[in-house]
Amino acid sequence: MFNTLLVQPLFNLLVLIYAEVPGHSLGIAVIIFTLLVRVALWPLVARQLHSQKAMQKLNPEIAKVRANAAGDKQKESAMLMELYKERGINPFASLVPVLIQLPIFLALFAVLRDIIKVGELAKLTYASIKGFASIQSIISGGATINTQFLGFINLARPSIYLAILAGALQYFQTKQLLPKGPRDAQAQAMASMSIIFPGLTVLIGLTLPSALALYWVVTSAVAIFQQSLLLKQDVDEMEAGIVESTGTEAPAPAVVTGPQPKRAKRK
Repeated sequence: MFNTLLVQPLFNLLVLIYAEVPGHSLGIAVIIFTLLVRVALWPLVARQLHSQKAMQKLNPEIAKVRANAAGDKQKESAMLMELYKERGINPFASLVPVLIQLPIFLALFAVLRDIIKVGELAKLTYASIKGFASIQSIISGGATINTQFLGFINLARPSIYLAILAGALQYFQTKQLLPKGPRDAQAQAMASMSIIFPGLTVLIGLTLPSALALYWVVTSAVAIFQQSLLLKQDVDEMEAGIVESTGTEAPAPAVVTGPQPKRAKRK
């Protein structure tokens, strides 16, 4: 069922893009495919980021609650739930988009792993897409998938360049979400993860076909752009809320009109 509902539709989308791209470049097809996936996941990503930022803004108050609870876990839990209720925040809201995205990412992993295998291409491709001449030629053995990218990278093999670039972009993507200023235990854990996960990405990229690393490069680059927009939107909404709650805006510079008083001449 997992293959039927997720892997096969995504696989055929990538194959269709490959068949339609001029020059039939797997690299260009993976880039277009990744952009489409990121656009489709935009609402989930936005919800996850807004929830994370809302929780980060509560960190100082959460620290006060834990200090007041003095180690009483039952009291601490009750006080935290009351705080979340007052602020209208669901502490588990950011987990829902992650749980939804997880099977999609697993399916994408299978798609990018199998796209270079002729046997999988013949087995997973829909009959309507097999009708494309370029796909028929690959399945029949008359041609091979064009895995060359930028003239020196073979997407069917590991690439140190794409692996390192994927790790670097993932590092900046994670660091972008780290809270500024003093860090509590949770923020310190996130800071550690911002180093561990990119390191794992590089190691995986050095052992698997670089089509996967190219996907990570593009998806991390798009994520950095998306996060910049959404985080700026959060700041704008917060500033607008301050203006709305106080009913005042920052005073504009005074403009002096009319005749100016003359200065007394020195004798």
